[in-house]
This record gives sequence, structure tokens and C-alpha cells, in this order.
Amino acid sequence: MPGATLLTQQLNNFIRSLREQGILDFHFEELKELESDTPCLVVEAITMFLRDADCSIAELLRTLGAPLINYTRVTEIAFQLKGSSSSVGGCRMAHACCELRDASEAYSKERNSFFGKCYAFRSLSGFDRVRREYLVLRENLNQILQMEQAINAFEPRRRHQ
Repeated sequence: MPGATLLTQQLNNFIRSLREQGILDFHFEELKELESDTPCLVVEAITMFLRDADCSIAELLRTLGAPLINYTRVTEIAFQLKGSSSSVGGCRMAHACCELRDASEAYSKERNSFFGKCYAFRSLSGFDRVRREYLVLRENLNQILQMEQAINAFEPRRRHQ
């Protein structure tokens, strides 16, 4: 079907562009390869990632906005976000999460020193970077999601022909 073929080509070009920009890495392609065995895997993985990441970003915002910041919790959330973003190939977000986790861990160790204050600042600026990278990743994954859903809408028609 020409419509599905055209959409598939557009999707492949878009994914290639995201790889060239460093937004996605090879993990996304691995996810796509698994889809041949499990239809709609990419749609399900992206949907689950976006839902969970929205909650994690909101929790990070609450945690970092508290009068007494629980840096152990910041470290845990950053670690969780790093893993989930890596699973969908979001390499820039994963890297930002690593930086946030490192700053948060360092603050926990140096809490009462001058360096501790520097690490606390790095944690807050690290969160801003995580949030920015998430917004970029979310926007692009939503575009992939729309294209995948349009392609999947053609699938039942192709099977009956």
C-alpha cells in the first residue's frame, strides 16, 4: 500500500534525523527491530515511557522545590529516568540524568561544605537540563508515535488483501 510505504519512509527519515542530532541512539533502532516479533511494541514502549517520565519529572520538580531537598530521592529519580530514557534511545536525556544523579550524589557526600553548595546548584541546573531534554525527546517521540499509529492503521487492510 503506497500510503503505508510513504509513511514508513518518512518515519525512517525522521528517526535518522534524530540520530544525527544526537537525540536518539541505537537503542531506539533495537526497539524497532523487536517490533517485527511484537506488533505495536514501539507505540506501547513510547506511551509507557512518556507516562512514567511525566510523573518522574513532576516528582523531581516537587522534590527539588521542597524546603529541605531529599537528595537521595533526587538521585533515585534521576537513575530511574536515565534507565527509562535509555530504553527508548533517548541518549541526550539519559546523559542529562547522569549529570543530575552525579551532582545529587556529590551533594549528599559534601552537604556541609563549600563544595556541597556548588553541587546543590549543579543539581538545580541539572534538573533544568533534564527537563529541557525531556521536552525535546517528548515532542519527537510524540511525532514518532503519531506516525507509528498511522502506519499501524494501514496494517489490517494489508493483511486482508
